[in-house]
Amino acid sequence: MHDHNSKLLRAGNAALDFFLILLVFWISGLLRIALPFGSTFYMQDIRRFFPLAVLYAFVMVGGYAVEGSYRSLHVRSMAKMLVKIAVTNLIGFAVMATFLYVFRLDQFSRLLLGYFYLFSVTAVAAKRIVLDRAITAYAKKHNLASHILLVGSGELAHRFYRENFHDEKRGMKLIGYIAENPAKDLPGYLGGYDRFHTVLEEQKVDQIVVAEDVQQVERMRRIVAVGDTYRIRVRVVPVYNDFLSLRDDVAVLNGLSLVSVSLRDTCNIMGVNIGVTDMDRTVKMIETKLEEWRGKYICVANVHTTVTAHEDASYRKIQNNAVIALPDGGPLSQYSRSHGYAEAQRVTGPDLMKQILAISAEKGWRHYFYGSTEETLSLMRQKLEEQYPGVQIAGMMSPPFRELTPREDAQIVAEINAAKPDFVWVGLGAPKQERWMAAHEKRVHALMVGVGAAFDYEAGNIKRAPMWMQKHNLEWLYRLLQDPKRLFKRYLSTNLKYLIWASRR
Repeated sequence: MHDHNSKLLRAGNAALDFFLILLVFWISGLLRIALPFGSTFYMQDIRRFFPLAVLYAFVMVGGYAVEGSYRSLHVRSMAKMLVKIAVTNLIGFAVMATFLYVFRLDQFSRLLLGYFYLFSVTAVAAKRIVLDRAITAYAKKHNLASHILLVGSGELAHRFYRENFHDEKRGMKLIGYIAENPAKDLPGYLGGYDRFHTVLEEQKVDQIVVAEDVQQVERMRRIVAVGDTYRIRVRVVPVYNDFLSLRDDVAVLNGLSLVSVSLRDTCNIMGVNIGVTDMDRTVKMIETKLEEWRGKYICVANVHTTVTAHEDASYRKIQNNAVIALPDGGPLSQYSRSHGYAEAQRVTGPDLMKQILAISAEKGWRHYFYGSTEETLSLMRQKLEEQYPGVQIAGMMSPPFRELTPREDAQIVAEINAAKPDFVWVGLGAPKQERWMAAHEKRVHALMVGVGAAFDYEAGNIKRAPMWMQKHNLEWLYRLLQDPKRLFKRYLSTNLKYLIWASRR
């Protein structure tokens, strides 16, 4: 786990161990007081030696980090885990005993030290088992495993299968394999290469992994083209791994190199194809393709929309059918960078709207704003005309906060098209705005862009987070503090699901 979210999980796991060990110290001390063994022991003795417990906890957590216990939340071998914990805790035990000897703290209870050691080993082991079981159950319930379609049936395919699918906890699920002929000891044969489209239509596929002993150029081109058509990431296990050591787009999975190949610059995150781009590149792309993209739409994706799309196939299809799904959320661009897309940067909806508006006067672009309230739109018009001299506002509309009748909807479309905008900025909030844009694809004769809370930002109803918070992916926290009642449940649910999914990659 190399991205920022994985680091947060590691830090949280380490902090949990630290406080658990301190809790065990108090339990051990209370037990030492209660049991009729050894000399008399009092509550003040527990308090007096508490700093030693802090030292012990620091040594333990540092030892667990060095041995790699925080690289994964899963327990692969119960016996190895218990041995590692026991040995690491012995080191902490030795450090504590040395400290007692050097500072001549003879009054410290050796019996308490024994209780502390035994209970700390037991508590840390129990915590890891509970976390392992809970995350495995959660992942199964919410279908968080990455669904892999394997291509090939030779030695490379067998090795990839042996190394990655013998344990369900690796976060990968094999849906089957495609090859010219089936292999006896490789499960899930789905047919030959002519079955590609059928399999992708019928099955949920997150990644295609090509592991062929002989890789034919034309076949690879067809596979990559099919993957791009369905917006599914294609990765190849190269036959000649020795030549790949210096490439920064190579991932290593259990000793096997994997190279991502694509005709489009997208990174598949929870089934959503997030664009690999930055602000300058996005603005230039829109400028170049504006006429081609009329009647289509751009999604601005964050953790909330991505998790929602992962759980809702219809919404995922809407996201993936956009001309591009921009990485509005910092965790999404970080994930892309950690998986070989070094140029991936955050592109937020509000910032994109500002950038387009800033160059609109010289380009002659016209803008229509759909969403929010009449009051917000009125304030925004005033601010936009002050901040962007010469901007052409073709129209603004605050739709009813209810489902529209077909007649009302047709009337709105006619009004928007009559204004002849180049851009329709949609501020209905996710997932409503994406569903609206998809339903009006080709009906609205402009490029539609869903920008969430951008209208409120421009009107001054909501303040943007300070730049340092934006740079450190803490804008969600700033918004949560502004509107905790509405956002707490959303962030708790979707952010947790995303962190668990990212930790399994």
